[in-house]
Amino acid sequence: MLTLKGIINSERTLPYLLLAPLLLLLFTVILFPFLWNFYISLFDLKTTNLLTGAPFAGLSNYLKLFHDSTFFHSLGVSLYFVIGSLLGQFGLGVILALILHYHPGPARFFRVVFIVPWILSALIIGYSWIWMYNYQGGMINSILHAVGLQPIHWLNNMKMALWALVIANIWRGTPFTMLFVEAGLKTIPSEPYEAARVDGATSWQSFWYITIPLLRPTLTINLILTTMWTFNLFDTILVMTRGGPANATLTTAMYMYKSAFEYGLLSYGAAIAIVMLAINALLAVLYFYTVGRQK
Repeated sequence: MLTLKGIINSERTLPYLLLAPLLLLLFTVILFPFLWNFYISLFDLKTTNLLTGAPFAGLSNYLKLFHDSTFFHSLGVSLYFVIGSLLGQFGLGVILALILHYHPGPARFFRVVFIVPWILSALIIGYSWIWMYNYQGGMINSILHAVGLQPIHWLNNMKMALWALVIANIWRGTPFTMLFVEAGLKTIPSEPYEAARVDGATSWQSFWYITIPLLRPTLTINLILTTMWTFNLFDTILVMTRGGPANATLTTAMYMYKSAFEYGLLSYGAAIAIVMLAINALLAVLYFYTVGRQK
């Protein structure tokens, strides 16, 4: 007859018992909210019928998305926002990682300086950039005025507001790419470079034929993670523009928030969240297809 002590000490049950707290935590903070969100998206829940009960709507909220021009506009804004942020974060991050990796002396100081934007909260970053973009007295417009250029309405101009957000997001996200790529560089052994030098390879050839191929999994993972985080970014945009002016910075994450909490369409906002989750899942599949297949 099995006792409680025998079950705990069993080689079969012990791993599951050790994983039980983590699985319970994952269910509480991830799985349950997802199931609850999907359940809400199947009803017509609004703030007006929150207490009286919402009628069942089936997939009507999802079908409504295909006829919602604002939703497709938000996808387009998110696409520009993600691509612009990725180009800046990835390019600057890789360059800084290479500089810090090959110059370890100054890297000890500059690594701490460069990581500051990443550890700051999104609210602090948002309000800081609002001050820097201020039309009168802002740091950026003061620099433009000092060099003889006209100040710019960064956050109130439909053509400039999105790119102002992109610049702020590049400033915040570059340190993550820098640290991620630098960690990948430290895992590359020195033997391939020594063999390349013996064969007469130049520094550029060693970088192109050794560093890049061995760093490809790290770069791919970084691209996928950065894409997900940028696509889901919400708090900085909420602080700086709230999706304006005239929906010029209305990303899909911002549209989800407005639909649910400003327009009171809770079920419709939940449906947008599920669609965003599906897009993130496609990015995850891309990760497993590229990096996982190589492993």
